[in-house]
Amino acid sequence: MKIGINARTFAVDEPGGAVQSAMQLTSELVENTDHEVVLFGSPSLSNKFDAEISSSKYSDNQIWGIIWERTILPKLAVKEDVDILYCPNGNAPLHKFSIPVIMCIHDVNAQKGMSSGIHQLYRKTAVPLGVRNSNTIVTVSEFSKREIVNHFSISSEKVDVVYNGIDNFYLKTSGSESMGLPDKYILYVGAMNPRKNVNQLVKAYDEIRDTISHKLVLIGPENKSIHKKVDTDSFSEDIVTPGFIPQPQLKYAYENADAFVYPSLYEGFGLPPLEAMACGTPVVVSNKTSLPEVIGDSAMLVDPNDTNDIAESIYRVLNSEDVRNVLSKKGVEHAQKFTWERSRNQLLKIIKKATD
Repeated sequence: MKIGINARTFAVDEPGGAVQSAMQLTSELVENTDHEVVLFGSPSLSNKFDAEISSSKYSDNQIWGIIWERTILPKLAVKEDVDILYCPNGNAPLHKFSIPVIMCIHDVNAQKGMSSGIHQLYRKTAVPLGVRNSNTIVTVSEFSKREIVNHFSISSEKVDVVYNGIDNFYLKTSGSESMGLPDKYILYVGAMNPRKNVNQLVKAYDEIRDTISHKLVLIGPENKSIHKKVDTDSFSEDIVTPGFIPQPQLKYAYENADAFVYPSLYEGFGLPPLEAMACGTPVVVSNKTSLPEVIGDSAMLVDPNDTNDIAESIYRVLNSEDVRNVLSKKGVEHAQKFTWERSRNQLLKIIKKATD
C-alpha cells in the first residue's frame, strides 16, 4: 500500500504537542512497516524521515503553506498515485477528490473559542470542511470523539480513536542531558495559552511557596503574559522559564522534578503527564476533559478551577515520601501501556478499512 501523509506542519521549529505526536506516528509508519510512505511538505523533511518527499511548489511561508496543502497537495497525491491520504493535524483538503482521506482532529478547542484570533478563525472555517470531505476521522481519546461527534453533528461510526504513544526515549534509563535547573523544583511542561491554566498553577504555588523550598519551573514557549496576569513581583525569582528545550534536557527536567503539575482546563489527550510518569515523576493533574481517561488512577487528580485543591495536592506530594513513591510506581507502569507501536497498528487497521 502507498500511504500519503500531509506533512506540511512538520517543518516548524518548535512543534506543539499535536504536531510532535503526528511526527512520531509518521516515523512509525515509515520505519516499521512494509508500506510505501510519501510525505507532502518541506524538502527539509528528508533530514528527519527516510521517505519520499513530494514538495512541488512548496514554500516554508506559513500562509502559502496553508494554501498549498488545500490546493496543490491533492493534485500531488493523485500524481503520486497514493492509496490513501492521511492528514494528521486537522488539515484535510477542502474538496473531495479521488483518493480516500483520513483526517486526525486532536480536539475542538479552536471551535470552542480557546485559540488565538487568526488561528481560531482558520480552524473554525477549515476543519468543518475537512470533516465533511474526509472518509474517516481519527482522534486521540474517547473524550475527543464525543466532542467531535457533538460539535460537527456526525455519526460516531465515522470517528475512530487512536491513543497517542510515548517516545521510547522517556522510558529508557539513559539519554538525559543535564541543564541548569534549581536543586528542588515543581515542573510544568506545555504551552502557555489560557486553556493550559498556568496562571492558576502560579497562584497555587504562591499559596505554598513560603512552606516549601521548591522553585516553579515552566517549560515551553515563552509567554510573559503569565507575569502580567498574576502579581509575581514578590516571587518572580522563584519562577524559572527555560523556554523550549531539546528532548534530552526535557527528560532531565522530568527526571529531577519532585512533582509534575498539569492543571489544564481542556485537553484532547495530554501527553506531558504521561512523559513525566514514564520518567518516574509523581504527577498532579486536572480532573477535566480527557485527562482522567488518559491518566486513570496513576496521578493525583485535582479541580483545575480550585487554587486551594491544586496547592494542597502539590504540598501533599512534596511532603510525603510514601505518596511520591506510590505515584511514581503507578505512573511508570501506566505510562508503559502507551506505545507508538500500538498507535501505528491501530491506525493501519483504520487505513485498511478505509481502502477496502
